[in-house]
Amino acid sequence: MEAYQIILIIVAVMAVIAIIGFAMSAAAKKSLYARLLSSFGQLKKSEFTYEEYESISHFFRNTVKDGEFFIDDITWNDLDMDKLFLMINNTNSSVGRDTLYKILRKPVADRDILAERERLMEYFDTHNDERTRIMQSFCDIGFTRRISISDYMDNLFRLKPQSNVPHIIMLLCVILAFVYTFTIDAVSGVGLIIIASGVSIVSYYKYKSKIDSFFECVRQLVCMVETADKISRMQIPELSGYNAYFADTAALFKKITRNSFVLVSHKDNSGSLADIIMEYIKMFTHVDLMKFNSVLRHFDRNYGEVLTLMDRLGLIEAMISAASFRRLMPYMCRPVFEDGAGMELKNVYHLAIKEPVANSLSEKRPVLVTGSNASGKSTFLKSVAINAILAQTINTCPADSYRAPFYRIYSSMALADDLDSGESYYIVEIKSLKRIVDAAREPGMKVLCFIDEVLRGTNTVERIAASSEILKNLADNGVMCFAATHDIELTHILEKFYSNYHFDEEVRENNVVFSYELKTGRATSRNAIKLLGIIGYDSGIIRNSEERANDFINTGIWRHFQ
Repeated sequence: MEAYQIILIIVAVMAVIAIIGFAMSAAAKKSLYARLLSSFGQLKKSEFTYEEYESISHFFRNTVKDGEFFIDDITWNDLDMDKLFLMINNTNSSVGRDTLYKILRKPVADRDILAERERLMEYFDTHNDERTRIMQSFCDIGFTRRISISDYMDNLFRLKPQSNVPHIIMLLCVILAFVYTFTIDAVSGVGLIIIASGVSIVSYYKYKSKIDSFFECVRQLVCMVETADKISRMQIPELSGYNAYFADTAALFKKITRNSFVLVSHKDNSGSLADIIMEYIKMFTHVDLMKFNSVLRHFDRNYGEVLTLMDRLGLIEAMISAASFRRLMPYMCRPVFEDGAGMELKNVYHLAIKEPVANSLSEKRPVLVTGSNASGKSTFLKSVAINAILAQTINTCPADSYRAPFYRIYSSMALADDLDSGESYYIVEIKSLKRIVDAAREPGMKVLCFIDEVLRGTNTVERIAASSEILKNLADNGVMCFAATHDIELTHILEKFYSNYHFDEEVRENNVVFSYELKTGRATSRNAIKLLGIIGYDSGIIRNSEERANDFINTGIWRHFQ
């Protein structure tokens, strides 16, 4: 077989491989497009460990400014907001996911910001092709492992670039060894090649071990810049306010993206022949280490721009996710923000309940909610609180109508003993309430708070005495407070300051049936003793308990056992 024939065969084989590769790549992109298109408006199946939630929260925590209001950990946990975040999250990158979390933790009181988020959500909801192509570009960024993308960036900023002189010397030594071998003495030259290569490889891994964990950060940065460039090239008119910035950012970071394949040629090393060849080239030339130092120098001068890029890219994907979330909801409304006091809510419901009972309320005064155990008090409070948070973050409410001022939102509901510090439930509770009392005295937006069973951690006399004073103090300071309580006494003590609402139930054939409908006025029924009977307590205990309770109601005295 002639030499030219061998060359033609090799070229043909390479051409076939290239065609197959392009075909597979095109098929993969088409499949991804179809998957992303169908996933919009669907609940994304994902779970996070405690460590992963903590990592996701770092972008939010690292960007909180002094004096800036945010949903604190107590309120976030009281309302099970991690579960709500999972329901909303339909992102495909760390920057979008972490930005969505940050948005939910930082309610705003700026109509322009909310209007812009609304504009983006409406556009993405109605433009399937453009939205899906943007989602594809975020898939190229993907998710960081183990630590937050903001931590990656912060750590990279703290890392100072080193001199490339040692790497250049290593490269020159290898080159000179090869030159010597082919021009002077092949035998001794082979020995020089082995020595130079060995030293180069050892020094390569010595330097690489110090910075290896930062290579993922560089990949994320490169992919973010490339994604910004892709979005700007789409020339979507509705994103004109972002396109120019993204184009300028791509130009600014051109030095980073140029030849970046030597740092991260693939999101996940596939073990292909090309990856193996590239790995050997890096070991002998240190080209990736030199490029890494070049990236650091450029990054150090433009750290602020990186954070801005993360914010703007993250906002776009977060709003795609929020638009997808809207399609999951049975019904929703856009909030109306009005100055003044009070709230007007129509048919608010809790998102985590499959068949929720909607409730309405229009109030300018704080609210006391009474009712039996399991009648719906806590769920109603959480429904209103979640409406307020979503209203001021993604301009979306699980309700028919939401009218209210802008608020700073707090809660004190699902507390527990702090075993680490040795604090009892009561101490934890009064500290939780104090932060609301203190916030009410601070200037700025009105406070909206939700309190479930005020001071339940202490005795009846002191609970009623102290809780009535705390609730009055909140009312005096203009707080819109929703408080659930079993203490009917509070509804009388505070009737000049709080409006009374309640939930009730019916007993049917040895079963308690709840309507979960909010009604005006204080509760008049009790079910604690009835429930003892339903689950099988002795009839004597039930009868005597009812007689003792009725006697106390009539006389105000607890009688001693005879």
